Parts: sequence; structure tokens; C-alpha cells
Amino acid sequence: MFNRSSSDVNISQIIRLINEIKQSIYKVIYLMMKWEEESLYVAILFSIMQLLQITYLAFGPKILYVWNNEKAAMNLRSIFSYFIISSHLIGQEFKLYLTIFYLFFGLVLLAIVLFVVFAFAFKVPVLPLLLLKFLLKLFLTIGFLPIMLLFFGLLSCKVNSEGANIWFYNTDIECWGNEHYIHGIFAIVAILIFQILTSSTCLIYFESKYAYGNAYAQRSGRPYSYYHINVFIIIMSYQLLELPRFSSLFLTIYILSSFFLFYQIHTEKPFYNKVIQKLWSIITALNFWTSIMLLFAYLLEGQYFRDVIWGWVGGVPLITLIIINEQIFEVDLLGSNINRAISGQQIIILCEYLLSLLDKNDQHSLLMLDGFIEIHKQTCYRNDCVLKSKKILNDKNKHVSLQDMERYTVFIELISQMYYDGIKQFPQDVFLRLNYSYFLIDRLKLKQQALTELQQAEQSGASFDHEFIIYRYKRILEDDLQEQQQENLNQVDLVTEIAFQNQSKQLIQQIEKTSLVYVDFWAQLQEEIPDIGRIKVLGFKILDSVNQVEEQWNRLKRLNQKASKLNRLMGKYYSQVLNDEEIGIKLIQLSRMNQNDKFKAIDLEEIQNECLATITILTDVDKMGTISNLNKAACSLIGYAKTDLVNRKLNLIQPDLFSKYHDHFLENFLDKYQDSYSNQQVKEKSIYVKNKQGYIIPCQLHIRMIQTINAGVFMCGTIKQDIYHKPMSIFLCQTNGIIENINSTCIRMFGLELKSITIKPINILDIFPDILERKDELLQKAGGIVSYTFRTRSSKNDVSHNSLQDLDIEHSEVFENQSKQQIQYQCFLQEIKFQCIEDEIIQNKLQGYIIKFEKLKSQEKIQLYAQNKPIQNQTQFKFNCQSLTYVLDCASGVDSQDVTVKVDQSIFWEDQTKISQQITNDPQVQGSDSQKNYAEGIKIVRLIGDRIVEIEESKSEEYEDENMQSLIEQNENHDQDQKNEKETVNLYRSKGQLDQLLSQSKLPRTAINLIIFTNIMNTVLLLLAFLEYFINLDQYQNLIDSIPLVSYNNQRSSTLMSIQSIVQDLKAINYDQYPLLKDPQSGYLNVEKQFRGWFDKELQQLMMVQKELTLVSAEINENYLEFDDQYYMQNIKMASLEGGTQNYTFNEAVQSVIAKAMQINSSSLEEISDQNSDVYYIEYNVFNSLTQNLIIPAQYYRYNIISRGEILDTSATALLTAACIVLFILICSNLMFIIKIEVVNQAALQLFLDLDQKKIKSIYIKCENFITSLQVGDEDDDDFFSDNDENEEENENKEKDDGAHLLNGRKKKKKFRNSNQYYKHLILALLINILIMSAYFTYQFVSVQSETSSIIDLIPVFNQTSFAECYYRFSDNALRKSFEVEQYTFVGNSSMHVLNWLISELYNLDAAIHQIHSTNSDILDSEYLDVFNNIFILTPCDYIVQIDHEIDYETCQNFNDGVLQQGLSIGMAKFFENFRQLLNSYSSFNQSNDYDLTFQISENKRLNYMMNLANTDQAHNMRLMQLRYIKAAYEYINQALIQSVQKNANNSKNLKVALFISFNIFLFFIYFFIWIPLIFRILSDMLKSRQTLTIIPLQVIHRTASIRQYIRKIINH
Repeated sequence: MFNRSSSDVNISQIIRLINEIKQSIYKVIYLMMKWEEESLYVAILFSIMQLLQITYLAFGPKILYVWNNEKAAMNLRSIFSYFIISSHLIGQEFKLYLTIFYLFFGLVLLAIVLFVVFAFAFKVPVLPLLLLKFLLKLFLTIGFLPIMLLFFGLLSCKVNSEGANIWFYNTDIECWGNEHYIHGIFAIVAILIFQILTSSTCLIYFESKYAYGNAYAQRSGRPYSYYHINVFIIIMSYQLLELPRFSSLFLTIYILSSFFLFYQIHTEKPFYNKVIQKLWSIITALNFWTSIMLLFAYLLEGQYFRDVIWGWVGGVPLITLIIINEQIFEVDLLGSNINRAISGQQIIILCEYLLSLLDKNDQHSLLMLDGFIEIHKQTCYRNDCVLKSKKILNDKNKHVSLQDMERYTVFIELISQMYYDGIKQFPQDVFLRLNYSYFLIDRLKLKQQALTELQQAEQSGASFDHEFIIYRYKRILEDDLQEQQQENLNQVDLVTEIAFQNQSKQLIQQIEKTSLVYVDFWAQLQEEIPDIGRIKVLGFKILDSVNQVEEQWNRLKRLNQKASKLNRLMGKYYSQVLNDEEIGIKLIQLSRMNQNDKFKAIDLEEIQNECLATITILTDVDKMGTISNLNKAACSLIGYAKTDLVNRKLNLIQPDLFSKYHDHFLENFLDKYQDSYSNQQVKEKSIYVKNKQGYIIPCQLHIRMIQTINAGVFMCGTIKQDIYHKPMSIFLCQTNGIIENINSTCIRMFGLELKSITIKPINILDIFPDILERKDELLQKAGGIVSYTFRTRSSKNDVSHNSLQDLDIEHSEVFENQSKQQIQYQCFLQEIKFQCIEDEIIQNKLQGYIIKFEKLKSQEKIQLYAQNKPIQNQTQFKFNCQSLTYVLDCASGVDSQDVTVKVDQSIFWEDQTKISQQITNDPQVQGSDSQKNYAEGIKIVRLIGDRIVEIEESKSEEYEDENMQSLIEQNENHDQDQKNEKETVNLYRSKGQLDQLLSQSKLPRTAINLIIFTNIMNTVLLLLAFLEYFINLDQYQNLIDSIPLVSYNNQRSSTLMSIQSIVQDLKAINYDQYPLLKDPQSGYLNVEKQFRGWFDKELQQLMMVQKELTLVSAEINENYLEFDDQYYMQNIKMASLEGGTQNYTFNEAVQSVIAKAMQINSSSLEEISDQNSDVYYIEYNVFNSLTQNLIIPAQYYRYNIISRGEILDTSATALLTAACIVLFILICSNLMFIIKIEVVNQAALQLFLDLDQKKIKSIYIKCENFITSLQVGDEDDDDFFSDNDENEEENENKEKDDGAHLLNGRKKKKKFRNSNQYYKHLILALLINILIMSAYFTYQFVSVQSETSSIIDLIPVFNQTSFAECYYRFSDNALRKSFEVEQYTFVGNSSMHVLNWLISELYNLDAAIHQIHSTNSDILDSEYLDVFNNIFILTPCDYIVQIDHEIDYETCQNFNDGVLQQGLSIGMAKFFENFRQLLNSYSSFNQSNDYDLTFQISENKRLNYMMNLANTDQAHNMRLMQLRYIKAAYEYINQALIQSVQKNANNSKNLKVALFISFNIFLFFIYFFIWIPLIFRILSDMLKSRQTLTIIPLQVIHRTASIRQYIRKIINH
């Protein structure tokens, strides 16, 4: 009968898991709703935006054709598309769409991660919680439709004219192609996650009862969730259906979903706020109207009607007006009868309608309520109906305001009665109980009764959304009640007592349920072959049941700590069921004792004997403001008994406006007293005291500090009541005029009782409308006169706005003088500000008003009163210190006109003590502790683990040991075992200690290591995935970014030489050495202008390149640090005209050249000469120091690329190695962890098999006896402890005698079986996950190796291609300088040697460029190779004109007789030929020969010869070739090469991004949704398996060796 199938166990585990997930969700939503407050204006704005969004679906680009009016539809779509993200992405790049898509997908995943983290977090930080709240609010309102449309947009495809399936938003992208496929899968995943998140959250994330500050408060979240479902269905149809092919299907879905949404929102009316409800009715109605007109246009447009779209536009304002002017919903009160209600919803509607009528309080509402009264009297079957028992409403002589107040009170009671009857009629209606709870909270302020209703609703099969509402309000009410109970510890009202009784019944039911599970558990152990799996399930069920009983018991203790009957029941429960006799005995003793936790009061005779009211309070930090003592005079003044106030906060007898800041007052007073008042007397203060009835009493307070013998400091306050010679009504009001407190004189003067302002708040402006307008006048000392007009029932047209209750005293005046309808009062107004508080906000804030009214009598009445005033002695009660009583005696003092005003409340003499104080102590119960010996003499303690425990050497114990091999081994280890046993037993002398030790115990060492490895490896694996992607991506990007640095460096060198070339030209113009370029008319003016323009351009380019290279920091490996040192070493020796030198780094040298060039550029032409130091600086240093050290930056940036490539390879290798190690450790640790946990759990459960069958049977019988006594209700079991003790001692002695047999042999192990097969299914899933992860990391490694190798192979291509331009430039400049100066030093060599070397290097460089491109053609991009071939083989002019805009295509083609028409290779050959010819002419010069020269440039024969060579067409074309055409061609080649590499890198990164996202989504779900919950469950099950040992009686544990050893092992582990 105790066996259960494995399927039932699995189902129970699934249910348990679902409940845990729901509780986690409830916890997070509850935390977010603590700050829930929605502004009405924000809600209106969001709703209007949602209207525009949902209307956009009818005017989307895919359905626009239906309207047959493209222009009008496009204009309307442009309006509706402002808040649609995807509408702005039509025709944009695919990358932009993906960026926005993954941004919002990341936000959705972030919200889920925050949800999971907060669900398991013990402390939730505020800022991330607010972030999660913002994200959810965005997803549920204005963000849902645009995000869902964006997600579905990736799946939106169409067929083009060629029949290809293309993406709708960009026709260049093929649907489900290589680039689209991966992202489409992510879109499907994103849609599912987003819809599940929003649908589940929308059902519970709302305020479920009316809240003034929350515009989104709803009766239920289901109607609003239909909005999300409607949007999801329409968007799915819109994006996935092929339109216009399936137009009919789409329009059918559209109109049906729109109608269902309109019906739900408009009929259910979920929103409490009328404005929001009207607005959403309009939104859904317009959405339905749009679907109708869309279908109308599709069917009839062009056939019978035209321009249907304008009909839709015209219908929008019409439908809006219809909804706005819709008749207010009214309930037929004349036909209402709750006895005939068919559902709880009808009762809810009727009660809410009655409450709305009560709140309106207009003439129509009053007539409706009066009619309902008559109908209800006839239909109500209850004899104790509120309307039948109350006859007050039929009294037509009553004042109108009095009747309104009584009507409100009666109807509140009536509605409460209707809810109560409805719940009896529909006990399983959860929504009815929830609404009744709201009514109890908001209207009746009965939180305890509301909590009871919520508990009943929880047991009525609540749905998911109702479960959360119950969960949330239970926590709110429990917290409020606990705080209230701490403030009013001894005050128990009727509702609390009823709740206590109801919860007591629940406790008894839970105890009975737990006892039955115990019976099943012990019965299973009595089986011949027990099932370990079944024992585990029952043990876990027992632990859960015990925790529920504990929680319920704690709730009851908060309600009433003096329930002796429950204490006795719980004592028996702990002793007979839980086998915890220590707690059971304590509870039995507690049931016989007085349970009032009295605070130690001060015994000061002078306080007790004082005649004035005196109260002493504590000044301790943790007990600040707690009343420690008070005398009888204080009890008489405020109406409380002494026992009601001792150990209570002083705030209890203070008005609410002052009580909330009273702790601040005390702290401020004590601080000032210590500083300045210690030797001074404190002045009297005017205060207001609140008596037991709630009325305030004006008093004077005198404070003095008392120092007791025990060095305790107490604050003693003497209270003296203020005496007024005239009746004085006092009101304490809030800043808005709401009356907070009144004194009892208000009953006489205004007929206003405290009950009136408690049930329904009353504003002072309703009584005196202009009182706050005359604030400045009334604040003066003299005050002002105000009038109050009384209105009788005869004035039907006027409606009284005050809420006074009784005007019997004043009616006589009205009837005596009908013409006098006003009574005047002298009014005194005083503002309430707390200047003594240090907080500036509180100091400057107005807290409220104190308003006093003194009635002014007419002159006739004053005279009549003086004539009829009897002469009488003034008497007064005086306190007799000897008899401790008050005696009526003649009083000396000023006569009072109204002696009844002196004491505002009745005097209570309370000598009775409470029932709980009459319970006497039974000393016999304390005898159970006689067994304990608390350390006679010196105690010996020992540090065991992290605990200090006592070692009792006098005590010895013999135990059985089932694992001992022989008697000899036992004798050898006997002493050590005894010592260990004593140490362990001392740690758990009670069940509570044992449970605490087991629950806090550590796992076995092996399991701990496995858990650490498993969790660390899971985290490390996740980090490795991120590190592998971001590190490799960053390093790969750095590697790609390092490639242009090579080109930039060579470009910098080339630009330096270009500047040098232009300086040479400007200097030659200055010396008139360029007659070839000289214009006969303008001279060199145009040439200089052209050279100056080139100078500016080259200088700006040099500055830009230098800036780029300076800002970039390279990364050099340790193997190449010498190049890094050279680059940053000041080894560039820059010479000056004066002959001095200075060392610079290469960057500093270039910067100095830039500075010199800027000075030259700003100089006049005449200043550019050989005598100019700047000219000399540039020419000499560029030819020598800079050129000689060009290898330094070239090597620096080359090895930067190599170093970054090696770093990337190293990191990829390290990450792959780490991933393999982690995966291997992960699979091993997971397998070992799973196996170890199963072994540990089974080892703990197997200990139950070591229990003696007789003991098991006796425990089983004891549980059955308890259940029997619980059902019978037998309570005469106070002596069962002594009987049990005797029986236990007999059994113990018997077991000790029988234990001797264990020394002679082993105890036979009991057979068992294990039906739990749960852990076997985890291994296969684990292996599959490991294989997927391994494949990902392997692919990443292979791709990185391939890419790095390709880039490093391309370094020579980049270097030579970009450096060729510099070679040509330097060659031309060197040749020109050689013409100018005969013996000039270039890079430390003679000019002739350098020129010959240059011509040879130019040939080799050109050949090397072609060869290296041919060698690396397999890794170079095909587009780049086409560009290279076109430039060198075909014609470079197409590309040159794109770089140098001053050159047109025709000029390029005709340059130097069309040398570039056949490719740059021919142009380069021509350049080499010209160079060689000029070099031959240069070398053939002979000083003795005469030459026929074209130009006479200089008197110097050699200089004249050389300058004529420079002015030949051959030299000019050569210079122009290298300066303009070669430079432009190589610049374009470099750009194309860089772009080709970056293109390949981008393609590779896109693929890696897709793989990375897929892998991380996989890891995300595996880790957060499978592994972490699984770990928590496994660990929880392990601890629970250990905690099941607490089911065994403690005495049995002490006598069972295997259990003792097991506990000792896990404790000392």
C-alpha cells in the first residue's frame, strides 16, 4: 500500500520544480512592484503611442495595396510609422538592421538574466532591479509591437520578378541564404523568448486593486494580455504570409483577432482608472473599425465604392465620440438579488457599483441607494441583516450630513455582508475572495481578516495570476501585521482573535497531515525489503510539512503568545511525532506559565507617589522611547491600564502627526541635553496626548532625567492637563485639511466623534470652507472669528458637505430662533513644523495645522446665563498619597465656566490583571532538566573544527560498532572512539541543534571538490567563450588595423621626400634655375603658386599621417624588443646649418621637419635659399639621417604585425588548450559529482536500515496514538512525559544488555532496493553538450590559424607596394641635388655611388613587386588582383584620376607621349630609361669641355650644365612622373590592398559573430535554465537527505553507532 510508481514520483518532482520556478518569478515581480507607480499622463502618452503602432499594421508596405489609394495611404503610414523601428530600416543596409535586432535581443536576454539572478539572490541591489523594471515596462507597453515587428522582420521575405526569394527590407539579401540563414534562426528564438516573457509577465505585473497613483491598476491582467496575443497573431500573419496571394486569410485573421480584443477590453473593463479604460476602449474599437474597413476596401473598392480610406478617416472621430459619450454602466439595483447570483462576478459588480454610488454622494446616487435599501430589505433572507437591524436611516428628523454618514457606515457593513454571503455561496471563487480582501484592506482596515481570506483563496485552486496576487498581498499584510503587532503587543482585537482561531485550525490540519506522512515513513521502514527511493520521497515530504507547521506556528505566535492550549498541543507534537522532547517539555512548561515578556521596569517610589501623571521611558539606543513605568495618575489621564503600556512605544499615546517623528525628537533632546542641559532645568513643553479612546488631550510636559543605582539613565515626563475656562475644540489636520485627530469637546460643540473621521476622512474645509484662505489672519495671536451654518433637512436644494454626526445640543438653538442659522467661533490657527530636527527637508516642511475653536455666545444668552447661574463651590479631585486614591475636595483656584471640560475623557480604574497573568508556574515541569549536569568544578573545552565544545570526561558510553573487524581492534581503538563520541554528542544535545548542524553541514570533501570544479569549470567555460570571441576579435582587429600602419609609415617617408622635392623646386625658382617653366610675361608666379599648393597639400598629409602614427601604440614581442628600443631611442642625429647636431627619436625628428616646413611655407620666395637654415635642415637631414634610419620605423611596424599575429596564435592556442582542459575536467567532474551525490544520498538513507525494528514499531505506534488523540481531542496528557521517560529508560537498558551480543559478531545488513533512476538520464545529455562545445572551440582555433598565417604572408606585399613610391621620390630628389652640388653626401656616401645603387634597386624593386604578387595570388583577393593587373598591364589612368583630382583622364593618357596607355609597367620602364640617361649625362661632364646649352642659368660652368640637364623635357617628365602619376597609382594600389584585407576580415567576423551568438545562447540556456537549477536541486536534496536523520529520535541516534559515526564524520569534515 505504500509503494508508488516512478511515474508518480517524476510527476511530483515536475510539480515541485514548477512551483519553485513560480515562487522565484513571484519574488522578483514582488520586489519590482514595491516602487510601482504610474502617472496618468505617462499612461495616456503610452496608450496613444500604442494606438498609432497598432494602426500602422493596416497601413504597412505589404498591405498598402488593399486601400487602392497609394498617396493617401502613404501619407497616413508616414504618421503611424514614427514609433515603428522597422519602418525606418526599409532599404537600409543589412548590417544596420542586424545591429538594431541584436541590440533589442540583447535587452531581452538581459531582462531574463536579471530575472534569474534576482530569483536566486539573497539581496537584490536597487539599480539593477530598477533596470529590470524599466525593461519590462518597455516590453509590455510601447516596446512590444515595434520589437516584435523587428524580430519578425528578419523572417519577412518576398518573391521578385525573377522568382528569387529575397528579403523584404533589402532586396540585395537572399532569404535563407548564407548571410541570412543564421540570423533567421536567431529571430525565431528571439520571438519565442520575447513572447513567453511578455505573456507570462503581463499576467502578473500589475496593481490588482485600485490605487490612486497607479493609472495602470487593473482588475485582471488577462484582458491586457490579449492585446499582446492579438499583436503577435497579426504581425505573424503580416510578416510570414505571402501577400497579396493570401490577402483573404490575412484579413480574416485580422478582423477576428481585433474583434476578440475589443470585446475583452470593452466588456471586461480591466482598468480601474476611467480615463485609461475609456482610452483603451477607443483604441480597441478603432482597431476593430480599421480591420472592418480594410476588409471592406479589399472586397468592394473599385467595384461599388471608391476612396474607402476616407470613409475610415471619417469614422475615426465618430467612433471616438461614441465611446466617450457611451452611457455609464449601471446595475439594475431594483432587480438585484444576491441569492439569485449565478457567479461571484455578479456579486463583485454589484458591490463595486454600490461603492461607486457611495463615493459619488450626489442626489441621483442617494436615490439609487435608498431604492436598493428597500429592495434589499424585502429580498434578504437573513434575520440579522444590517438594514433590518439598523432603523436609523428611516429617521427623517435627522440632519442630512448625519444621515449621509450613517448611510455610508451602514452600506459598508452591508457590502461586507454581501461579500460574506457570496463567498458562502461560491466558496471556490478566488476572484471573489480577492475582491473581498481588497474591500477589507481599503474600506474596513481589517488586515488580519483580509489575510485570512487570502489564505482561503490560496487553497481554492488559484490560477497563475491569482497565485501571484495572493502571494504579494500576503507578504504585504504579514509585514504590516507583524509591525503592528510589535507596536501593539498586548492589544488583541476581535478580528485578530478570529484570525487566530482560523489559523489554529489550519495548524491542527497541518499537524495531522504531517503525522500521517510520518506514519507512512515508519511503515515503509517496516517492509521486508524497504525502498530507498520511496524513503527519500517520504523524508523530503516530511521536512516540507514540518517547515509548513513551523511557519504557521510562528504566525500564530505573532498573533498571540499566550495560547496555552496550542502550546500544549505543539508540545505533544514535538514529543510524540517529531521525537524532540526538549522543545516539547519547554512548550508544556510555557503553557503553564505567564508568557508576558515583561520588561524590567524601574522601581522608583517617588514616581508611583506623584499626584501628577508621570511616565518614564528608556533612553537605550535599541529601546529608545519604550515605556518602562507609569503611575496611576497617568493611567487615569489616558485611560490605559499599566500593563497595556509597559514595554510599549510612547508613540502609542501620541497623535499621528507627532508620533512618526517622535524618535527624532528624543534623539535630538538627548544630544542637546548632554551638551547643554545636563546642569539646567528643562522648560515645560506644550504637547498633545492621545487617550485610549483616540481623543487628544492638551497638556504641559515637564521632563527630567533620572540616574538609577545601576547607572541606568531614564527620561521621566510629568504631564499636566491644560485647563480651559471655555469649551475649546481642537483639531489636528494635515496640510490639505484632512482631520487627523480631535479632542472630546468636538462631540459637544460639533457633534463630531472619532469614529466619523476614522471610517470616512473629513476635511476641515467641509466645515469651514474659508479657514485656510484666512490663514495669515488666523495665525495671529488674537486669532479670528469664523462662522458655521447649520442646514436642516428641509433645505433640499442644498447639500451639506460636512460630516458631523450629532447636533442635538445645537438643535435647541435653531428651533428657539429660526432666523439665526449661524454660530460664531473664535478660531486660533497654529502651524506644525519640526524645527528641532536636523534634516533641512523636514525642518522647512509644513506638517499640518493645530486649529482651536472657542464658541462665542450671543449677548442675550450671556445675560440669561449670569441671572440663572447658581452659586456653588468649585470642587476638584485630588490625589491622596497615603491611600493612593483620589478624593473629591473643594478646590481653590479660578472658577471655570464649564467644569466638564477639564478632563476630556472618562477616568478608568484598572486593577484587574489579564487572564494570562493568572497562570501560575508549575515547578514540577522543571524537573525534566535534572538530568543535566552543568559543569561541577572546572570545565574542559576543546576546539573541534570551528566550534568550541565541552568535553565531559566523567561520562562514558558504550556503543555498538557494525564495522569493527575483531574484538582486539575494538579494544585498541576504544579510548579514541569514546573521546570522539563525547565530542560529537556535545554538539547536538537537542533536535534543533542537530537540524542546524545537518542543514549547515558541509558536503563530503570529494563532493565539495567536484562541486567547486563543476561550477568553476562551467563559469570558466562561459568566460572562455567570451574571452575567445572578444580577445581574438580584438586582437584580430588590432592585427587588421596594424596593416595600414605599414602603408602610413611609407607614406610618411614619401611625403617627407615630396616636401623636400617641392623645397628644391621653390629654391630653384628663387635662383631662376627653372627657365623651362618660366612664363615670358608672368615669370614664375603661376609656377610658384602651383608649387605652394602642392606644398600645403603634402604638408597637411604629412601632419595627418604623423598624427595617426603617433597616436597608435604598437605591440612588440619580447623576441623583437630591440626594434622597439630603436624606435624610441634618440638615435636620429639632425644637423643644422650652423654645424651643430641634436639627437631625436624618429617621431621627434619628423616633427621637427614638419615645424621647419611650416616656416618655409610661410616664408617668401626670396627667403628660400641655401643660406636659409630651415631649407638646409630639411634638405640635408632628409637625404641623410632620416633616410638612413627609415629602416627603424619600417622594422618597428613590420614586427608589430608579426607580434600581433603571434599573440593571436598564442591566445587561440591557449584558449583551445584551456577549453579542452576545461571540457575534460567538466565532463569528469560532472560524472563524478553525479555519482558521488547519489552515493552520499544513498549512504544517508541507508542509515535508517540500521534502526531496530522494535524501535521503529514503537515510534510508529506513538505517531498513530498522537493522531488518534488529535482527532479525539484528548488533552489530559500532561503526565505522558514521565511514562515515556520510564519506557525509554527500560528500552535503553534492554538495548544495552542486548548490545553485548554485537561484540561477538556482526549485525546482518538489511536488504533494500532503490527505485530512483533520476541521475542516470543526466550522463547522455552531458556528453552531447560537451561534444557541441568542443566543436565550437576547435573551429575557432582553426580559423584563427588560417587567418593569421595569411596576413603575415601579406606583410611583404604591403611593405614593398607602399615603399616603392618612396624609392622613386628619393631617386629623383638625389639626382636633382647632385645636379646642384657636385660632391654631396647621401646617407653617408658619395652622390655617384648612391645614384648608381638607386637605379639598380629600382629595377629590383619593380621586379620584386610583380613576383610577390604572383606568389601570393592564392591569398590575395581577386578584386585586388584585378586592380593591380589593370594598373600595371592595362591603363592606370582610370585609378589615378580618382586619387589626384588635378589630373584629368585625357592628360593622364597623353602624358609623355602616351606612355601610360599601356600600363604603369611601360611608364616605369620609361622612368628607368630617363633616369639612366640623365645619370650618364651627369657622369660624363668634363670641366674642360665646352657645351652648347639651351639656357644660360649660371656663370658657373658645371652648375650651368647641370641646370640645363634639369630643364630638359626628359628630366621634367621624370620628375612629374614620380611626383604625380607613380604616387597616385601606388596610393590606389595600397588602398585596394587594405580594403581587400578588411573585406575578408569582415566576412570572417560576420561568420564568427553568428557562431558566437549561437554558442552563447546555447550556453545561456544550458547554464541558467538547466545547470544552475539542477545544482541547487541536487545540493538541496543532499542536505535534505541528511536532514531526514532528524526524523529519528535523538536518543536512538545516540545509541546507534553507525548514525553517530556518520554525523561525526559530516560535522568534523
